[in-house]
Amino acid sequence: MRVDKKSFILAMCCYVLWGSMPVYWHLLAGVDPLLVLCGRIIFSLVYAASLLVATGHMKRFRAALFDRAVMRSLIPAAVFITINWGLYIWAVNTDHVIECSLGYYINPLIAFVLGVLLFREKCTKLQLAAVGLAFTGVLISVITYGDFPLISFGLALTFAAYGALKKKANVDPVSGIAVETLIAAPFALAFALLFKMEGIKALTVAEALLLAGAGVMTATPLMLYARSVNHVPFIIVAFFQYITPSMMLIYGILNGEIPSASQIISLCFIGLGLIVFSVAISRAGKSA
Repeated sequence: MRVDKKSFILAMCCYVLWGSMPVYWHLLAGVDPLLVLCGRIIFSLVYAASLLVATGHMKRFRAALFDRAVMRSLIPAAVFITINWGLYIWAVNTDHVIECSLGYYINPLIAFVLGVLLFREKCTKLQLAAVGLAFTGVLISVITYGDFPLISFGLALTFAAYGALKKKANVDPVSGIAVETLIAAPFALAFALLFKMEGIKALTVAEALLLAGAGVMTATPLMLYARSVNHVPFIIVAFFQYITPSMMLIYGILNGEIPSASQIISLCFIGLGLIVFSVAISRAGKSA
């Protein structure tokens, strides 16, 4: 299983950026979650469109927009990523952070299965052992959580579906983000205007700037993801996704949250799975 090294690094950078997101969204805690979602969509479109104009790649955007095969993947991808963003913002602002973290631990397992079933990617026995260890960790979290984590599985399923559709579309990363946000933008604008008409509290200068910057913060890792997912086996991308919830956990601890004993045990299994999977990737690279 050959791995493009540049895409490998971009994939890691993508998940590090996503792992740092809670810090950014925390700064927008005083803004209505739905308005934040609208801002993410609208300013992501502005950012992506600006990049296309600056790089002279508008032809790629138009080609993707009028390619029926590509649009059959990008339209549902836009729906799934919008649901994922909205669910995540709502969950964080209603104190369901633990369920969010669990969702992003479950997501790689779903992505791994999709990589094997949909894209016929082969995996070694060592990689399967790594998946088994990670699955055990996730299972411990689900069992000890109590109620069935609907938010967790909602986040995991929507993002795994988004990733699979992006890989199937295999379109230029910037053009892909531009098309997706263009699809969602009319709805975002309608909601934003509705909020304004209902007399939403005025944003401070800092909040307005942060909301505008949400486009860069949102689109950049998605572009890196689109670039890497097209050149790295999906089962490898799946395991990189553990970087994000692990960073979220560290952020939570630094902010005074104390993980339970079951969470620590779960993370040990997941961490061991990551180590085993890294060894498996290293061996595959040497033999390629």
